[in-house]
Amino acid sequence: MELIESRSIFSPATGFIRRGGFEWTCNPYVGCTFGCSYCYAAFLPQNRKPPDEWGRWITAKKNATELAAKHAHKVAGAPVYMSSVTDPYQPVERGLMLSRGILEVLAPHHPRLVIQTRGPLVARDADVLKQFKSLRVNMSIPTDSEAVRVQFEPKAPPLEKRWDALQQLKDAGIAVGVCVTPTLPIERPEAFARRIAAFAPDVVVCQDFHDAGGRFGADTGATARELLAETEWGPDHYRRFVSAVRALREVFEGESGFFPPPARVLVLPSPLAGEGARASRAGE
Repeated sequence: MELIESRSIFSPATGFIRRGGFEWTCNPYVGCTFGCSYCYAAFLPQNRKPPDEWGRWITAKKNATELAAKHAHKVAGAPVYMSSVTDPYQPVERGLMLSRGILEVLAPHHPRLVIQTRGPLVARDADVLKQFKSLRVNMSIPTDSEAVRVQFEPKAPPLEKRWDALQQLKDAGIAVGVCVTPTLPIERPEAFARRIAAFAPDVVVCQDFHDAGGRFGADTGATARELLAETEWGPDHYRRFVSAVRALREVFEGESGFFPPPARVLVLPSPLAGEGARASRAGE
């Protein structure tokens, strides 16, 4: 792991994140030791190392909390995506606590925040997350099969731990999303669809493997494509799964599912209502 003094912590949103309605991204780290075989971030220009080294390095912005405190006013009330080139709750966060530090200084400024992760560690910070007026935690749960998970993302947390973290957040009153993105082979599509619907997340997103068509940018890694070719899963299976979920609840696909949480307006008691109540008591 490399520790650096960074010059910035909030960057203007670009690409599908910008198109989704976000104005800023926040990345306490660059790189990700989860190292998922399909991760689009390995192909982004922010990651200057070869894509085939993805998962074997990480850079931590050791001054992330100080930068966030200094510049939080810039993102006050604005849509922020955390994170676009890393996972804010990968293992190193347990000790460095950069994501938590950022959240603590952001909370009083109430950006419209989405946290995108596959890390159950996010449940640790429920006490801080509850302070935001407009926030959603999106958890990546791309399959129902632990065997498939091990095949495509062997260093990522077990699926049930992700479900457990989501339940903890939901029990704390925090909005959550389930991201079946990219949708990996699913062993029991109908049962998985029923589980998602019964959990009743605020948002469900599905996405088939994506192809940048040779352009530099978000793409699905060649390793993941090779692994997929070894299975019987294909576009028809994906469409049937999405249809199964959609028969039970609303589903967003691809970019359309990555959008900020709605702005919440704090409703204060009307002064006139207070005057009326006092007048009523005076007449008793």
